Amino acid sequence: MDDKQFDQRMALLKKSYERMEPKLDPDTVFKQIEEEDTSKELSFENINKVHQRPSRWQKSVVWFVSIASVLLVGLLGTSYMIRQPETYNSNDKQIFQENDDNRIETYEQWVERITKKYKRVKEDISRELKVSVEELNTFSYIQNADSLLAFYTSYERPIKEDWELQIMEKEILDGLMTPRRALETIKGYGPLSFNESYGIFSLYKQPLNDIEVYFNSLLEPYEQFFKKKIDRSQYPSDLKAIIETASKQYMELHMDTDGSYYFKANPIDGEFAFEPIKYMHPDIFGYFEFLQKGFLLREEDLRYTREETAESLKIMERSLLFDINTANATYKELKAVFENTWLALMKGTTNYQVYTDKGIVNKEYLNFLQKVANGKYGEVMTKNAATILNELHQYNNSATLVGLSKQDISTAILQIRKDTAVEEFNIVDIDDAEIAQIKKIYDQYLKSDPEPFINQLSPLNMVSLYLYAISIGDESLQEKVILSNVEIESDFLNKVKNLSIISQMAQYNGNYPMVAVRLDEEHQKEYGKQLLFRLSQNEDGFYRIIGIMD
Repeated sequence: MDDKQFDQRMALLKKSYERMEPKLDPDTVFKQIEEEDTSKELSFENINKVHQRPSRWQKSVVWFVSIASVLLVGLLGTSYMIRQPETYNSNDKQIFQENDDNRIETYEQWVERITKKYKRVKEDISRELKVSVEELNTFSYIQNADSLLAFYTSYERPIKEDWELQIMEKEILDGLMTPRRALETIKGYGPLSFNESYGIFSLYKQPLNDIEVYFNSLLEPYEQFFKKKIDRSQYPSDLKAIIETASKQYMELHMDTDGSYYFKANPIDGEFAFEPIKYMHPDIFGYFEFLQKGFLLREEDLRYTREETAESLKIMERSLLFDINTANATYKELKAVFENTWLALMKGTTNYQVYTDKGIVNKEYLNFLQKVANGKYGEVMTKNAATILNELHQYNNSATLVGLSKQDISTAILQIRKDTAVEEFNIVDIDDAEIAQIKKIYDQYLKSDPEPFINQLSPLNMVSLYLYAISIGDESLQEKVILSNVEIESDFLNKVKNLSIISQMAQYNGNYPMVAVRLDEEHQKEYGKQLLFRLSQNEDGFYRIIGIMD
């Protein structure tokens, strides 16, 4: 990076930083983590002496992590920082505006301070992960952070602005993360915007691969032990210590198809799920889903069942439809996985064939296709699935299916993005007070002329009233808020007896409004993480519900 590139980068970061809301305070979070870890100190030196990290683990992923980390450093400092909400008040939040006479510290003083702070944070991370600093230094994301520190603390051009030092410091310390530290920054704050959520996801993703690989390497000496199927309570103390430390990074112990055990992080709905993650924007979870599941295809078949694969794609679809920064590498990778996997699902795989040996369409395939056409697995493939289904029923073959390509799927994504372009996103916590308000709206509805009353409801109020009507069995109201001549598959909602199963509701305002209903943890296994209601205008120009996706 030469002088010109450095100046351009700092100008961009300054513009980005000035538009960020200083909402999250990592220093406070990290201090809390360090206090917790100090009180529960384990002897990581003994663990590390027994289980040195095998070189084959390191070599197999070093190229991937290095590339990902380099991309991430650029990403954190550019696109998603720029795309912060426009509610920033420069009068209330002026930062970095001191003149040269009021400088906080000189560049030399800053170099001394950030170097000591960096060293201290790295030592804290080594204690958190129960790994020596020497071993920690072999992690590629740490090496990238070290390189950034070395560059920013040895720059020859005089640094004249305090804002430059503060931005450089933030970028350096953002490189020193653990999955736990990244997600802990959510604590104490209400619902986050998509941009804030993506920023946290990026911090979470940065160290994850290195840390998973390291902890998986620690399991290798226990492969024969695991095969004995011994109860966890009987595990040796050093193995228990490894599992406990990994669990603090949201990593669960899994067994693959070959009977080998491995760690995989799942902070959303795993054994060690992080409860405050519910405050992240719901459409960010497609990125987490991909990070957890990885590539969904293996050679010419699926890594998971057809239904599990389609459910994962539905979650990923929300991120592809909502994220406007389509040029970044993470979005492109997710989109490629989405298109390739859907193409395989539609055209059939080794274990999920379209036709039987007799040349007849598989009933299981037709049933799956019907679910896709009905919107059970998202919006993108509904029209293609409906067309293919109709052709198969009529001719036992489908020209649409034969000609289906990744470009067709990409076009469908673009069309739905255009139709559902989101301009604003509002979140409401469904607590006792909010439920009481919904009941008041219903009482007012009973006293009013139904149609004019419903016509004036916001999409969010309309959906909340619809769910309340289901809970009390008011079928008349349910029919009134659904667009005429539209059939909605809502049998799965009949078990909704009260609104307490809902934790949050959110309204997407755009060309076609949508309302997301997030369920509490207790009911997510039964209904899914969230329901998505689509609305459209009737012939008189008033919104009504036209579809529900779980």
